[in-house]
Amino acid sequence: MDKENINFINVILPTSILGDNNITPLERLLLISILSLCKQKGYCWATNEYFAELFNVRKQTISKSISSLSKNNYIELKFDNSEKNNSKRIIKISEALTRIILGIKENMNISVNKNLNQYNKYNNKKKNIINKKAKGETKNEKRSNNYN
Repeated sequence: MDKENINFINVILPTSILGDNNITPLERLLLISILSLCKQKGYCWATNEYFAELFNVRKQTISKSISSLSKNNYIELKFDNSEKNNSKRIIKISEALTRIILGIKENMNISVNKNLNQYNKYNNKKKNIINKKAKGETKNEKRSNNYN
């Protein structure tokens, strides 16, 4: 993976994560990166080496951070040992974090829909007033034309 070619997708990060003293600031950034990569394929395939280069730290630091995120139930680690001498790690978002994020998304959608409904009501009222005025002007024009 190329550091320059990564496109971060907007992610929802619960505020509880920002205040979680069980994880470090690096682990929070790592989680944001993992969330972003999971949005692309449903899982994160990045290696410790990739994250180490991205955050300018050692691979061992990334390994400890990933272990911490797993221990704190933010991510789930799965290993594919089907290849000889090389196991492939897949990182997925934990069920608990997924439920929190889906709850936030649902609340956001409800909130956005309410705001859109209010906005639409306002615009519809405005449109009706404009239409009534336009019809009124055309009636007046017709009346004035009838007198000529």
